[in-house]
Amino acid sequence: MKLIYIIVKFIVFPGSYMRGFWEHLTCRILRLPVEPVGYVRLDEASGHVEHSLPKTQFASYLMAVGPGFMNFNMGLIFFLYGFINTYYMGATVYDSAVLYVIYIICMYIGASMLNCVFPLTEDILNYWSIAYGGAADYRRNGAEKTRDLVGKILGFPIALIARVGAFLEKNCIIFILWIAFAVWMIFFR
Repeated sequence: MKLIYIIVKFIVFPGSYMRGFWEHLTCRILRLPVEPVGYVRLDEASGHVEHSLPKTQFASYLMAVGPGFMNFNMGLIFFLYGFINTYYMGATVYDSAVLYVIYIICMYIGASMLNCVFPLTEDILNYWSIAYGGAADYRRNGAEKTRDLVGKILGFPIALIARVGAFLEKNCIIFILWIAFAVWMIFFR
């Protein structure tokens, strides 16, 4: 499965590279040390950066979902631009070959970015253990405990989606779903 995962990350290179960039930027914002190995490489962390794990609830949440949120937003814009023009507006290669190629490239870039939305399993499990692990720090005052409780409640749906999505992405199920969508779009249009 590791080999398939690495091959998929090279197929969706634009999304893998951008995901690594957003993770690197998030690490710089959080002042986390990063190993300068590269964004797309031949191991199970391809499309991600090697970094130390954050220690606070907010920092671990931002590290787990922030880069994916940015990749999702950019990928959705690219994909919808190409998809709407080819699928709904009916643009074909006979209308304008150059524009049609641009639409297809935009759909590929968008789909590759949407394929690389979810975090590494270690990042989401780090947040999960900090937020929901039960290890409470009783030295904090009431306002900090309340803030952390509100963060746990508001962050739970997105953290749950990220945890399930990290498992699906690690097992290449997201990529298979994108292929199924592309086949449906081509043949059942």
